[in-house]
Amino acid sequence: MTAYTVSIEQLPPLFKEWSKRFPVYVPAKEASGYYNFVPWTPDIEVAWDYDVAYNSLKRFFFPPKETLISFDVETCTAKPVFEAPPQLLFGVHPYDLRAINQLDQIMEMGAPDYNYMRRREATLIFAMEPTRIAENAFWSSMGAGDVDHGFDLYWTKISASAFYVEALSPRGEEFIQIKGAPPKATLMEREAAKRERVRVRNQSSDISLDYPWKNTPKLLARNWNSPLWRKKAAKCLSCGSCVLVCPTCYCFEVREEVDLTLKAGVRFREWHGCMLPSFQAVAGGHNFWPIALERYRHRYFRKGKYIYDKIGELGCVGCGRCVRACTAGIANPMAVYNELWEAEHHES
Repeated sequence: MTAYTVSIEQLPPLFKEWSKRFPVYVPAKEASGYYNFVPWTPDIEVAWDYDVAYNSLKRFFFPPKETLISFDVETCTAKPVFEAPPQLLFGVHPYDLRAINQLDQIMEMGAPDYNYMRRREATLIFAMEPTRIAENAFWSSMGAGDVDHGFDLYWTKISASAFYVEALSPRGEEFIQIKGAPPKATLMEREAAKRERVRVRNQSSDISLDYPWKNTPKLLARNWNSPLWRKKAAKCLSCGSCVLVCPTCYCFEVREEVDLTLKAGVRFREWHGCMLPSFQAVAGGHNFWPIALERYRHRYFRKGKYIYDKIGELGCVGCGRCVRACTAGIANPMAVYNELWEAEHHES
């Protein structure tokens, strides 16, 4: 893996050159005060020190609404729709990249999701080490504090004016050298990057799980009937905010619409979520999960056990988005898992 040193002054010309090939999305602070990934323009102020983007990055690969098929009613013909515009995401934090890598595995299992896969293949990802930790984040204790694949370049800020940049892929090498090869990183700069990562890890340990994250599946298996589920779910508004902002949730519903001429239409999918009352509704007015308790418990088992049983990783990367989105204050996976753990410890 080749490493370079790039100054902040070199980045605007690089962004300009990159944007000639791909739309470039960067973290920026919006008028609301939250951070989000927005299209880069010369007047955008990149938020180098952002803590967490309010919206997850799954929308770049798995849009909230996506056309799958277009059809002609008169001729009874249809054709698949694959929209995969090239794009570059700059500044993706490790926990978000962990979530993307997890979706990569899920979407390739069984019947591959080609819409997702084509968007993913058309995307360059430039990861970036966080410099600040979000108030509700606990990604370090979830094993999501570092990542070794899924990106093309990895940027670590080693001073007020310079980045240590590691190239993982040929495309990363090409794009970092698009305006001429930057200087190779020195041993001292490599050590500075290591120290910065240690500093961030230490900072991120302020709030964490009370036990090793790999014990979560067994913890949940022992607590299917815990009174905690009923206590928490009693406050649930079933709004679905927690699953809609989650970077690893991928549930959707499929619908069809015919245009006003009644001659053509599309089949599309939209995000859906297990916390919404309609998620398990079926024909005949039946619902497999009619009460909030069942939906609430499923979310935590999905994050802490079901995904782990599939791929050996927790479905929660500790970004903390759900904690901030939940108006009832009951969506914090770390708090729920710690409460289950403490209840067992107290009883013993």
